[in-house]
Amino acid sequence: LWQDGIDPDNMTYEELLDLGEVVGRESRGLSQELIDLLPTSKHKSSGIFSRRKSEDRCIICQMRYKRGDRLINLPCKHAYHAHCGSKWLSINKTCPVCNIEVM
Repeated sequence: LWQDGIDPDNMTYEELLDLGEVVGRESRGLSQELIDLLPTSKHKSSGIFSRRKSEDRCIICQMRYKRGDRLINLPCKHAYHAHCGSKWLSINKTCPVCNIEVM
């Protein structure tokens, strides 16, 4: 039984098709207008002698940040390449690291 009271195991084929159409149309991501409201910043590279940390890498594309890369900053304080974060948030409205809903 789903949290909204729907039990797919007790539905007819036609009811399942109708449910699939409704669920398939529902967007799980954020609109571009909402994504554009999130703050961005430019990545400042660490000092030459500092150790590289996992925070120096975009968790979405797994590429290291370079000096000047534009980052999108989420309310949970996680940051990603702006283009990666925008693409992610258009599909899913939660942070890929901590799973907190962005808006």
